[in-house]
Amino acid sequence: MTGTLEGSVRITYLLATGGNAIYDGKHGQGGRYHTYGQHSFVLDLIRVMSKAGHEVRLVVDDLQRFAFTSTFRELPAVRVTDEADPAEKTDLLLVDEASDAMLQVFPEDVPAFRIVHHAGRRSSAYLVERCARFLCMTRNALELQRKYLPAGRAVLVHQGVDLERFPAIPFKSRGERPKVLVYCRMDSGREALLTRVLENLDRRELLVYAAGDGPGFWDVSDRFGSEIILINHVPCHSIPNLLGEMDAAVSLGRGAMEAMATGVPTLCAGYGYAGPITEETIGPLMRYNLTGAYSDRDPGLVMADVRDALQSDRRSMRALAEAHLSADTFLDRVCDLYARTAD
Repeated sequence: MTGTLEGSVRITYLLATGGNAIYDGKHGQGGRYHTYGQHSFVLDLIRVMSKAGHEVRLVVDDLQRFAFTSTFRELPAVRVTDEADPAEKTDLLLVDEASDAMLQVFPEDVPAFRIVHHAGRRSSAYLVERCARFLCMTRNALELQRKYLPAGRAVLVHQGVDLERFPAIPFKSRGERPKVLVYCRMDSGREALLTRVLENLDRRELLVYAAGDGPGFWDVSDRFGSEIILINHVPCHSIPNLLGEMDAAVSLGRGAMEAMATGVPTLCAGYGYAGPITEETIGPLMRYNLTGAYSDRDPGLVMADVRDALQSDRRSMRALAEAHLSADTFLDRVCDLYARTAD
């Protein structure tokens, strides 16, 4: 670990499975609670915390509904529990989507950082008063949060992926048809853009995979199911295996970050189509979390973009992820903020 902090930090991470304001459990699988991007973020962050030698206590309100209890229990110095014991020593509280009550049991003198997943969502009055920092993962979130938070509370800390969990795959897949993964939740209006992307991909030239969940899933299945490989849900810890088989990806948010880390040439599509993610485009796209928001590139160009991407150097895509999208860098920034708060 780099930065100004030395030694292990005892971190308590608070996460709700019920009443989660991001997805509110709308994409449940087999009784477990899945939040896609949020769970991927938590999985990667706690992994890098463990590797850095920190002690992590993950407090979840309902372990039966949580998807990664067994996964986290395999990590060194990580404990998963549904009971928050305020008597246990904690240096730093990280507050994900969690109720006020989950935080209120801890002493007021323990610093708390709020993780901002939704750029414009306001926190409760209690959280605004209690949390020393609000970790905004995009510049858009920073600007929106600053409108109502006390001065100095909102800070920019770009999220990233665990580059060890997503190792670079330097080779292309074998086979006559290149493999392209379209990876996007099929809800919140994104299914319309996803449909246009699939319309414009040559499904005879390419072996197209589409992975996602939501109300648009069955519409996509009815229209394209006989021409593509359609996957309703892939658990977060299985995604590296799927990405390792791909020659290109069309995705947004953490899906795009994960593909880039693997070295897969990545096109950005979600709330708009932005085309290839490159050294020139990544900065502006990160303002809105690589979601393609406010992008107006014609989805009709996606096939030409895929052909260009298939000729690109996978090492350059991995290098972009290492420079801009590392969870280790996120952790270093959090530790630096904690060190300043503790002084």
